[in-house]
Amino acid sequence: MTEGRGRLLVAGFSPGPAGIGWDMLNLMNGCAGAGVEVHALVETDDNPDLEYLDGSVRRQVRYLGEGRVAIARMQDLLRALRPDAVIVNKDRMGKLLVDAVEGLELRPRILVRVGSNLPAKLRHRNPVSRWRSRRRLLATYPRADVLVGVSQGVCDGLRELLGDTAPPIRCIYNSMDVTGIKVRSLEEPTHPWFRERRGRLLASVGRLARSKDQETMLRALTRLPKDYRLVIFGEGRQRPRLEALVQELGLGDRVDLPGYASNPFAHVARADLFLLSSRFEGFPNALLEATALGIPAVSTDCPSGPHELLDGGRYGELVPIGDALAMAAAIRRILNKPPTKAQLAMALDRLTIHCATDLFLDALGFGVLTSADHA
Repeated sequence: MTEGRGRLLVAGFSPGPAGIGWDMLNLMNGCAGAGVEVHALVETDDNPDLEYLDGSVRRQVRYLGEGRVAIARMQDLLRALRPDAVIVNKDRMGKLLVDAVEGLELRPRILVRVGSNLPAKLRHRNPVSRWRSRRRLLATYPRADVLVGVSQGVCDGLRELLGDTAPPIRCIYNSMDVTGIKVRSLEEPTHPWFRERRGRLLASVGRLARSKDQETMLRALTRLPKDYRLVIFGEGRQRPRLEALVQELGLGDRVDLPGYASNPFAHVARADLFLLSSRFEGFPNALLEATALGIPAVSTDCPSGPHELLDGGRYGELVPIGDALAMAAAIRRILNKPPTKAQLAMALDRLTIHCATDLFLDALGFGVLTSADHA
């Protein structure tokens, strides 16, 4: 490990069930292991996910508030820490940060990590919300030193949105602790369908949200044999709508929505197939994790991420957005001739924690790791 590489502040970090929390935990631990002094800005210190942080990562517990008060508090923090660089995830936090550094004598390097295909995301909003979001993004992103998209599709979306105002844009795929995922997958599953297997068992992990379009996978299930069952892990505003649709389609004994799973890996690892039906993504962690566990997948070919991860269909089936008939046919095909675990492992070669850490260190201005650093 190389000591004294620099000081990094991570802002907009939100622990919890969303994939971005684990992405940033992995990244902060990787940077800390590379000799960077890492500080994590959090609003509370009692989230259990923070226990997975490397012991050297220092937590800066702050409630920033809104408006000018938030800008002043962020400036106070930056003056006290004097970080060499800052990583920010959230758009609103990004706007706050670029406003705050305008009044500083020593300006840190600002890296904004973008996790969604923004043009696709904006198209799914109403006109007023779309205008407001676009205005905020155009006022924030050009003022960053570098933008990092989690897939090539996300980077292409940034170039489409920003045009000539775009700062340098880099693609860095989400980091992933493959060993940790496989270890956790060995735990006993809590859901009874995964303990007492019968028929074909399909799994999905994601927020119950319109953008995830779980309705399509439910409609696809009606076109499959009755011994095919589906468990969707996750929580969200679409639960009442999805529960009503389950009953309407007569799937009450074939579908379960158990909510958020603290260890989805123990379940996905025992499924026959993983499903993703999103209308848009950045680089879907749940699909990435299923691939790491050697589970075949069917995904919508949405912008962005699945096409890159599954290499255009080489490592899994890609279907049009919202097409239940195509999804059902793809499920039959891949279960009849699934990719081998060796083939799925090939899709992960560029997605290790060290690879992402190296690329982020370089984008942050901390230099790249050597083979000795990884030892």
